[in-house]
Amino acid sequence: MTKYEAFLLCRFPGETELRRYGFTSVSSCRNYLVFEDATVAPWPGISLVHKMSVAAHPTTYDDYCSRVGSLIGDLNNNGGKTVITRQICGTFSSFKPEEMAKEYFGAFPDMFCFLFYHPSTGWWMGATPELLLQSDTDNRLQTRALAGTRLATQGGEWDKKNIEEHAFVTDDILNRIKAIAPESLSTALSTRNLRYGKIEHLCTDITLSSCDGLDPLTIISAIHPTPAVGGYPREAAMQNIALYESAPRNCYGGNITVKTAQGINAYVMLRCVHFNTEKWAVYTGSGITSASIAHDEWIETERKAAPLISLLSKYSRNE
Repeated sequence: MTKYEAFLLCRFPGETELRRYGFTSVSSCRNYLVFEDATVAPWPGISLVHKMSVAAHPTTYDDYCSRVGSLIGDLNNNGGKTVITRQICGTFSSFKPEEMAKEYFGAFPDMFCFLFYHPSTGWWMGATPELLLQSDTDNRLQTRALAGTRLATQGGEWDKKNIEEHAFVTDDILNRIKAIAPESLSTALSTRNLRYGKIEHLCTDITLSSCDGLDPLTIISAIHPTPAVGGYPREAAMQNIALYESAPRNCYGGNITVKTAQGINAYVMLRCVHFNTEKWAVYTGSGITSASIAHDEWIETERKAAPLISLLSKYSRNE
């Protein structure tokens, strides 16, 4: 059996350079991995004391619709939004992680792409559009509100459900920044469409100024998990996730933070797959509100996962 050394491989949006970092340590509180100039933090509340197992059973359509249907009923009474995930599973016929990563990274040149391995987490690979925080040498900071999904070919005006879902994210990020940095100036730029494969999202970039002396990591702690990956209000959404999701998120929805000479770059781990030498499990989710329809949300998760499933099928057994 091949023994693999822990490492992190990543590529920033718009770049061709692959950055490779060797493993340094597990944090003293056992909830994130430390690499050279980079850290990997799993979903909040996930400990790295025990080894993560790759999910062996996919989320079924009936189970998903039952859980999401019950959640929609709760949200009808209480309001807000909760992001619910599911897993799509398969087995490998050939295990070639860096070959897979090269192909997946090449399909998404404008995304933050990553591949990492550690014995406690196993292998994770993804291409995420969700910027959590970026800083530069002039202490300029930028984050991103990303929520709302549709086919890129659909065009026209966005529907009320997606607009409302996006507003939850934008407003929550702005409010949480203001709570920890009252003197800062946070500006939400014009909302645009951000394409990811055959789908697109509503995207609002948020810039921060007058943040001298404020540690970027403090901002990350304040805004993550955003409503784009958790929900709103945060406390209620986290309770709903624990109640309605059928399996732990592990590293899905966690974050990778990389330090460079210019500053830090932190991204949320989305559009990702967890795997070992034998099997894989793709994580995919969508934002549920009182206006959601369970079947439509299932289709949204299918579309988000489609590029990764297409890639993995080339290395998988037919079952």
